[in-house]
Amino acid sequence: MTRFLKKHTCSAGSDDPQPDPESERDQEVAAQHHRVPATRSAGCASIRRPLPVEVDRDLELASSSYLGALSDSLNAQPLSPEDRANRQQQPIASAGDKRDPVSEGTSHSEGLFRAALAPGRTLAEACANLEHSPRVDRLERHPERNIVAGRVTLRPDEGEGYWELTRIRDDFYVIILNFLYKNPQFEFVPGDGLVQFNFKLSGDMRYGVSDPPLHFNRPALHVWRQPQGIDMHEWTAPHARERQIAISVRPEFLVEQFLTSDIDIPPQLQAFVSVSNPDRTIGYYQLPLTAEMFAATGRLMSNPFQGKRALLYTEGITLELLCAAVESFYSPPSLAADEYNEHTLRRLQKARRLLMEQLAPLPTIRQIARTVGMAETSLTKGFKAIYSETVFEFSLRCRMQHALKMLRDQHQSVDKVSEAVGYSHPTSFATAFRRHFGMRPVEVRRTKAK
Repeated sequence: MTRFLKKHTCSAGSDDPQPDPESERDQEVAAQHHRVPATRSAGCASIRRPLPVEVDRDLELASSSYLGALSDSLNAQPLSPEDRANRQQQPIASAGDKRDPVSEGTSHSEGLFRAALAPGRTLAEACANLEHSPRVDRLERHPERNIVAGRVTLRPDEGEGYWELTRIRDDFYVIILNFLYKNPQFEFVPGDGLVQFNFKLSGDMRYGVSDPPLHFNRPALHVWRQPQGIDMHEWTAPHARERQIAISVRPEFLVEQFLTSDIDIPPQLQAFVSVSNPDRTIGYYQLPLTAEMFAATGRLMSNPFQGKRALLYTEGITLELLCAAVESFYSPPSLAADEYNEHTLRRLQKARRLLMEQLAPLPTIRQIARTVGMAETSLTKGFKAIYSETVFEFSLRCRMQHALKMLRDQHQSVDKVSEAVGYSHPTSFATAFRRHFGMRPVEVRRTKAK
């Protein structure tokens, strides 16, 4: 059965979400499993067209150039075994070689991490080249656990930020994406048979598995499985801050390490861990990020350790994220999630930053709504839908974490801490702290003193 893809699109107009018949129909299939044909001829008629999007002229021209190259690749026949062998035999590019063997001729693009490490090759081959590539400016090893990580920092002419690739073990990889490119980037992605979990916080990327391509530009968990021999292209927009964690694992690893038995596996997850894929299609599934996923992704992107401890921390948080992702398949969300345009997403992000920064006095819903330019009901509904927790829950979590830091690390008094996180009375703060952490504030101070 052909399933429709939920398209993430932005519509110009008012700041609050506007009802749209197309969006409402899309919502009915928002969390269903999708099997995406790998070529245009295999079923593009089943892909919904996106709503019109307002873009600036430079981005429009770059996008047109990208889509022209993408259209050529979608109309082309799949690579033969001989062509694939020839592609994989191409020499790995040096730091000064700016050619992209796939997008050569599209001068606006220089590729992504594969272009820097191993053009036209798989994730495993790119990670195998971490210790040899001149583009890797920071390399960490944990020989006892066979973990290696390397960071590729963007050059000033490329943009700002970095890619950080970690091989935890064979066929188990995690990539931290935290960058902003000046120009569109276009890259060939060969199929490797791994299951990929993308915990996306922000950014604007497209995947050329259809025409038009899938467009991911908002927080979500995207789960992929790209069979060996089924290739695609990916593209990232210019001047868009990409922040996400991408975890890739063997299907067998998920079954062996995360599932009690193969009997009670949810059907959506079964499609990814099954060893057979007779349709030779790219499997895709989308879920909202939970509050726990948001928090864990943020911690991994802000790894506080160095050396071996940093690698162990990366492994631990990666396993935590995989646990949360697998668990989300057992309790899929309702299908009533709304679509939000770019204006609304930016204002929700602004509201979240305000809650993180203004711990005292605590802003009211009305004050937050006025500050970010939203209606109160749109703010509360949108915040819950996008961040999987209410405004109050997020505010409380921020204040309690800050209070814990002041008590444990700064040795501040309970009275001073309660005032700093927006409580008028220390007794009210102590009650809230105990409910949140299961211990009283004074016990934190005593533990530190000992």
